[in-house]
Amino acid sequence: MSENTKPTAEGSQAQKPATTARDRAKAPRDYDIGCFPRPFYFSFLGSRIIVPIVCAFTHIKVKPDMEFVNHEGPIIVISNHESYLDPMITNKLTKARPANFVTGEFVFRAPAWGHWFKLGGAIPKKQFVVDTAAVKAMMKVMKRKGVLIVYPEATRHVDGKSVTFDDGIARLAKKAGASIYIEHIHGAYLTWPRWSQSGMRKGRITSEFVKKIYSDEVKASSIEELQQKILDAVNYNENDWNREHKVEFKSRRLAAGLQNVAYACPRCGHEFTMRFLDSGKRDLIQCCECGNAVRYLPTGLLEKADPQCVVFDDLHKWAEWERGIIAEELKAGDFKMVMDADLFKVYDRFTFAKTGKGTITITDKEITYTGTDCPAENGIPYKKGKPMKGFRNRTLDPNAAVESNVFEIDTMRGLVASYGKYFEIYDRDGELFRFYVDGQKVFKVHEIVSLLGKKAKGNTN
Repeated sequence: MSENTKPTAEGSQAQKPATTARDRAKAPRDYDIGCFPRPFYFSFLGSRIIVPIVCAFTHIKVKPDMEFVNHEGPIIVISNHESYLDPMITNKLTKARPANFVTGEFVFRAPAWGHWFKLGGAIPKKQFVVDTAAVKAMMKVMKRKGVLIVYPEATRHVDGKSVTFDDGIARLAKKAGASIYIEHIHGAYLTWPRWSQSGMRKGRITSEFVKKIYSDEVKASSIEELQQKILDAVNYNENDWNREHKVEFKSRRLAAGLQNVAYACPRCGHEFTMRFLDSGKRDLIQCCECGNAVRYLPTGLLEKADPQCVVFDDLHKWAEWERGIIAEELKAGDFKMVMDADLFKVYDRFTFAKTGKGTITITDKEITYTGTDCPAENGIPYKKGKPMKGFRNRTLDPNAAVESNVFEIDTMRGLVASYGKYFEIYDRDGELFRFYVDGQKVFKVHEIVSLLGKKAKGNTN
């Protein structure tokens, strides 16, 4: 029984639970998703205040493309996805022309930001699942001849190299008769690597349109032809870019977090043995088994800590080597990976609650959680890695029945992951499960799903 519901005599009307200020703050609000961006939130608050401040702090040096500014819609801007800074970089390139950004749903879990983004015209989209609400909002933008800005890789670069994606945007452009502008962002990945545990680094960020496919060419191309043109133009490797430009990105803890992607040692072959050395210049990771060490340079490239070490000269090559090992393990058959896990589920729009504890078992066909679980309202809500005030003395029932949840990998388009922390999966009913596991194993789980997902879809790119 709810704390706010009092028992009543038989036949009397039950009293409604009291509505608190917190309940009202957490209650969903109706937004006109796909609407024309409200000028105050997009043009004034966003483009004139927030974006200039961020650009000054992160050294974003981008000249607006005036041909784009004067081109009539509908327009789809497609960009490589390097970091959380990308929308602000694109905003500078497009000279703050009102546009609807398609943004990962998880970004809207922050109360203030989520409200501002939606009123500013942003379209939330669930990652790696079919999101019909987002698709309808995108079509709404196209029908009013607006500007849609998309990062179709659906996830930030892991190792500085772009990844392939399906033909959904090509189909949307064909249906709407839209022009396509393809952007390359340089330096944002090295400014704020996805794996970094030390925040942003000081360097330089630039951007430009590398290809423009006007509506006549879009209409004349088949879906397959258009998709290939898009993939070819988006393809980008920041490591190669900085081999040429040699821009330095400085931080006091350059290598912090690198071990969560470069988890396997190239010399002894052991997995999950690379450790960040939080001493000296803090630019090294080292294998705790054989002592093999690599230095992360301000250019984002890698070098041997001493002549006897075995390393790759950039993170993309290291990650590709690890992906090859994973592919061989899966090919060999009888693959199995087991790890302890804490289960979290959505408590409200902005909060996750710990609801259980158990193990994750991964095979070449499915991910299985075996352990305890409870409804999110009976769990322990967390904020910033700690139980929320008012719930710190709440415990989960240690005698709760053990349950099993099976997630079939061949139904997954990808996996939302925070390297070094957790990964997320939606079940068939759309419920979100977040699993906190041994941090170094998250990247391997992510790559297993990526490899098997591509195989299931017949994607050989």
